[in-house]
Amino acid sequence: MQCKLAAAFAAAAILIVVFAGPVLATGSRAHSASTHTVRLVDSLFKPESIKATGSATLKFVYAGKLTHNIIGPKVPKSYEQPRKRALPLTRTYGKGKYTFKCTIHPGMNLYLRVR
Repeated sequence: MQCKLAAAFAAAAILIVVFAGPVLATGSRAHSASTHTVRLVDSLFKPESIKATGSATLKFVYAGKLTHNIIGPKVPKSYEQPRKRALPLTRTYGKGKYTFKCTIHPGMNLYLRVR
């Protein structure tokens, strides 16, 4: 019985390597998102520009002492209100170009491009 069980596991492992191996080797990221931490520091987003492939997950973190707000796609209305601190906000974006702003600080913009 143990030999049959071991043979079944070995066969399953071979099937996984044969069928999943090419997908893993090509680095297919169809269902995964790269995660980027965006810090709101002083009068700017760090980083100010992000390029990603497939999809991108942004995690906005309040890191400075100044008051900020975040205006942009998929950003809840509550984050449009000025605040010094807030819980981190995480959102995922698909292909496209996106702009995020802090309207309190002119020129404080974040540009996201997902291909």
